[in-house]
Amino acid sequence: MNRVLIFCSKSCLLVLICTLFTTVQVYSQNGPNFFTTDIDLFWKAFDAVQVEPDSAKQVELMKHMYTDKGTPGLKKYMEVMDFDAAKLVACIHKYPKFWASIRPNTLQIKEKIPAIEAAVEDFRKLYPELRNGKMYFTIAATRSAGTVMDSTNLLGTEVVTGNKSTDVSEFKDNRLSNFFKNQGSDNILWIAIHEYIHTQQKTDGNNILLGQCLTEGAADFVAEKVLKSTLTNSYIVYGRSHEDTLKVQFKKEMMGESYDNWMYNWSRTKTMGDLGYFMGYTICKSYYQHAKDKKKAIKDIITLDYSNQAAILKFLEDSKYYN
Repeated sequence: MNRVLIFCSKSCLLVLICTLFTTVQVYSQNGPNFFTTDIDLFWKAFDAVQVEPDSAKQVELMKHMYTDKGTPGLKKYMEVMDFDAAKLVACIHKYPKFWASIRPNTLQIKEKIPAIEAAVEDFRKLYPELRNGKMYFTIAATRSAGTVMDSTNLLGTEVVTGNKSTDVSEFKDNRLSNFFKNQGSDNILWIAIHEYIHTQQKTDGNNILLGQCLTEGAADFVAEKVLKSTLTNSYIVYGRSHEDTLKVQFKKEMMGESYDNWMYNWSRTKTMGDLGYFMGYTICKSYYQHAKDKKKAIKDIITLDYSNQAAILKFLEDSKYYN
């Protein structure tokens, strides 16, 4: 009698474990996952570094408390953006005012996750073919606002949460000041969806300027449709007021392979960086406005092969932007 009871108990336990395991697996495969643990790990390491006078031990603390314990997303970001514990410590010492001003913003990310999840579901309604991905909020020595690897979003939280109140007086260039000046607390939604859209695109082998501008501009335009609000990014605002001039200049250079005047140039330009984002955004917007089937237009924008010269030229023609 006792043996039967023990056997039944084990069977029930096994079923329960299998059920729980299956539930977790389904969620991890089919639901968007957002990870914020790197933020807490970083600030614990940051505080430990502040009270340690020995520079070598500071690096060891950052390594032991942050980079070694970080998420897979952090480790990918370190590889892509070329930073490590030593570079993080150097960045901490170089920009103390910046880190003091950005800390409260980064700690508010957890409160934004439900809104980001809701925005992703709105994206799914707009684009039912949406593939789920993971999003890691890391801290990365001010290297970048974010990047994408396959279905994984990697966000530099110390950049994406900056705003006009963030102290950037210690930086020699205007990269962050331009990026932050039109940002508010809700801009994290735009950045998160922008990066999430990149996980749906074909971005490999993209060398032509027009293709790269469409890649980034598409993410901006679709994010605007998802969030149902007009973008106020610095380059969008500047682009709208200088569009006639930019339109002529861009046409001359768009089939070249140099990004210098249009992309990723915040630290070099004297006017406004990333104006190629604006050009790509405006072309996508024109394509959408001229399309009869708006739902199909969204799909066309997202699934365009941006590395295919014939495809992007056909898209440009259909947009009627230069007609």
